[in-house]
Amino acid sequence: MDVEIRVEIVALADEAVWLVQSPQGDWTLPGGPLMEGEDPVDGVRRWMIRMAGVEPEEPVILEAASRREDGRWQLILRYACRLLQEPHPPSGLPGSGLFHIEHLPPLDPGQRAAIYRALQVL
Repeated sequence: MDVEIRVEIVALADEAVWLVQSPQGDWTLPGGPLMEGEDPVDGVRRWMIRMAGVEPEEPVILEAASRREDGRWQLILRYACRLLQEPHPPSGLPGSGLFHIEHLPPLDPGQRAAIYRALQVL
């Protein structure tokens, strides 16, 4: 079975969450695939540095989910962390921003639920 393991990160700053825009224009949690043998927490740090330009506070596991995309299974490990500084994303990122939890853009329902769960955990 061919499975891709990914991390998605709920990065909170007070009552706001940092989201990124996909090349298709959809808003989503930051993250991406783990490298072979990579510890998921190290992957969270790597993706936050790559996408936000900052290292997050210690990540906490929220949940695991799965989905089938492009004929391939994905195991998604969702983590929560606090942002200790303002994100400084690279210029190649289509879009990003901090959104107050009461004014979130349209999101995947699982990601939206993870944001509210993260607020209870952190």
